[in-house]
Formats: sequence, C-alpha cells, structure tokens
Amino acid sequence: MKMSLKLRHVLATTAAALLVAAAPAAPASAGTHSQSPPDGGGYGGVTNSWHQGIQACDTSANNRGIRIEYTQSDTTGNVYTLGDANGSSSGCGSRHVGPYEVLSFRVCSSVTGGGDDKCSSWLWIAGS
Repeated sequence: MKMSLKLRHVLATTAAALLVAAAPAAPASAGTHSQSPPDGGGYGGVTNSWHQGIQACDTSANNRGIRIEYTQSDTTGNVYTLGDANGSSSGCGSRHVGPYEVLSFRVCSSVTGGGDDKCSSWLWIAGS
C-alpha cells in the first residue's frame, strides 16, 4: 500500500515535533541561584554555572546590611562571608571563588553595626 506524499509529510512533521517536545529543556539560568533574607531588603546568590561567582546586594535603605554566608569546595569546612559594603547605594558586593565551587549558601540581614541577624535557610547547590 502506497502512502500519499501529504500523509508522509504530516507523519514526519508530527514525529519531529514529538522528539523536540520530549527533549529535556535546559534551564534558563543553569547554575544560578538566588535568595533573600526573611525580612527582605536585598538578595544574594551564586552567579554562574560553575558556582564560582557570588554576590550580595542591599536594595533598601533600612539600616540593615545584607551579606551572603557560603561554604566552598576547599575542604576547610569554613563558612565564608561577603557583604555589600556600600549599603543600598548602587553596586553589589561580588567575589569569584574559583578554582573552588560554592557548595551551599544563605543570605542574612543585620542591623548596621551588627546584631539582630535574620537569615534564610541554607541552600545546598552542589551538583545542581
């Protein structure tokens, strides 16, 4: 039995569409993770797909500073800290930790000068 040219075209197009639909989609920002402290006022996160760029951004003039606390793959077990040194002025604190990879982080706010810490939960990002 001979299949018409039009039917073959429809079947081929349908099969191609199904293959495209079934393919896994890459995330829009693979490897980029961000969160805010519980009381808002800014954000912090890991900024590239190798988990080596970090930033802390204070976006609110509320007498509270923003910092990111993170662990990295250097086997020391230390918790490192990066803050946004200019407060809510333009620009963020940033750091590149390569050749290491950030393993986990949380974002905190505290009263300018220290105290009254409010931190997000630790976010484990290694392998994601």
